Amino acid sequence: MKAVLIERPHEVSWVELETPSAGPGEVIVRSHVAGVCRTDLEILHGGLTDPRWVRFPVVPGHEWSGTVSELGDGVSDLEVGDRVVCEGMIPCNRCKRCKEGSTQLCLNYDQVGFTRGGGYGEYVRVPRHVVHRLPADVSFAAGVLVEPASCVQRALERARPRPGDTIGVIGVGTLGSLAVTLAGLYSPGALVAYGVREEELEFARRLGATATVHVAEQDAVATTHADLGGGLDVVIETAGAVAAVDLATQLVRPGGRVVLLGIAGAGQMLEIPADRIMFTDIDVIGSCSYPTSAWASVVRLLDRGLVDFEPIVTHRFPAARFEEAFALLDERKGTVAKVLLEHVPPVG
Repeated sequence: MKAVLIERPHEVSWVELETPSAGPGEVIVRSHVAGVCRTDLEILHGGLTDPRWVRFPVVPGHEWSGTVSELGDGVSDLEVGDRVVCEGMIPCNRCKRCKEGSTQLCLNYDQVGFTRGGGYGEYVRVPRHVVHRLPADVSFAAGVLVEPASCVQRALERARPRPGDTIGVIGVGTLGSLAVTLAGLYSPGALVAYGVREEELEFARRLGATATVHVAEQDAVATTHADLGGGLDVVIETAGAVAAVDLATQLVRPGGRVVLLGIAGAGQMLEIPADRIMFTDIDVIGSCSYPTSAWASVVRLLDRGLVDFEPIVTHRFPAARFEEAFALLDERKGTVAKVLLEHVPPVG
């Protein structure tokens, strides 16, 4: 099979690899489409090298969708040709965290695209328990977004927005776009997107934001508190920057909730007044990845037609042209939400 392979940091190529075969309880899925995530670029550029989390050489691609190609012994509830999406996190379902339902904190870490081959390869081997059927009327491209949407879904579940709450989303990349989309399901009194480029703010308005703030040109804190009479009820931070975390804690009203979803990077230090959190009585919540329950919730939302992720896909490339896709994401110019790699020739 053909695949994008990161041999080691800074070394990536389009190569021929042996096609995997299914063992007992496993499924081989032919990857149709895979999403390019900034975390994939972190692996390539050397930002993630700890062998606990990444094992080189690695075929990236933790956001992907495809069709069942082969079934291992003991798998009888799927058929070859079924359209599916697969969780990136592979919980053991045996450890203490898994038994608590926090499968994203599994003590026996394993993840597609990090410790085992992912969707940048034409075929992916996964255990049956992470495979979910993709609703028939949902495209493979939209299916790619189930993985990052599950991260956002969990963040919103932890934020506990109520109908009429004012919700702010900082950052309008993939996670921010999904946060605007999913937050709209909670009937917010206002849904405000914060970004650094006018084109991404316009994109947020098309996705359902009721207001936008250009943080490079406006005093975001003063504008928010003036317009909303004291700050936001809920702030979802997706930008992955220290300044965004600082901003989130200033935008929220006293007693409100902040959920940090972005990855600011190892070694990045946050400096805020020590008493800001205490005096404002706010909840600041870290939300990393997703449990299986959040993944299942997102699939149900798609199945019921309550959300549409297709508009969040902004660019597509043949998988062999991965370098162009990587460069586009690195440039951070224009409206770039989800960039896809498509295996060629198309498979359905």
